[in-house]
Amino acid sequence: MRLIAVLLIPLAVLMGGCGSKHNAASGASSQSIPADPSGDASDAAGITESCPAQPTTSFAKTKFVMHSGLAFGIFHRWLWKPYQAGTFKSGANGRITAFIKGGLAALFIKREIRLASNDVQADPKLCSALIKPLAKVGDTVKAAFDKLKGGDASGVTDLNSTIGSIESTSQSDGVPIQEDENADISKRPA
Repeated sequence: MRLIAVLLIPLAVLMGGCGSKHNAASGASSQSIPADPSGDASDAAGITESCPAQPTTSFAKTKFVMHSGLAFGIFHRWLWKPYQAGTFKSGANGRITAFIKGGLAALFIKREIRLASNDVQADPKLCSALIKPLAKVGDTVKAAFDKLKGGDASGVTDLNSTIGSIESTSQSDGVPIQEDENADISKRPA
């Protein structure tokens, strides 16, 4: 319950303090889906697809496994499982809460994929196999969530299959990814 309050209070302050001057009679619905929280400029930066000839960072594989495990676990916990349970459908119990958590999760996933991509680019073997699929996930996660808000689940199902492909490719390269579904997405990264 505290987590919901922590998430809803800043959202209500932002929406109430910065909104336009219109009343409920102008067509605003009390069941409308809230806007996505905004990320910082580094979240909007694209993922470069260049690969080194030699390893350039210590523990690149370990950091890749950590960041991708967090991103994929959060995707499955806050987007994929609620989608499969029908929580995002119109009239579903907990729909608005699921969309708020899904929006936060989408931002978290985008950030972790960017960090995982930086780690993959430091390892030549992983880079050649995984940089393009990781870039695809990073580029499409917000679009998939936006499609889901409109009732189109194709983006989420495509994202799930891309994540599965990345996990199997990583596994075959000797770097298994362990998904972590318990990351705290409500805290600001350090």
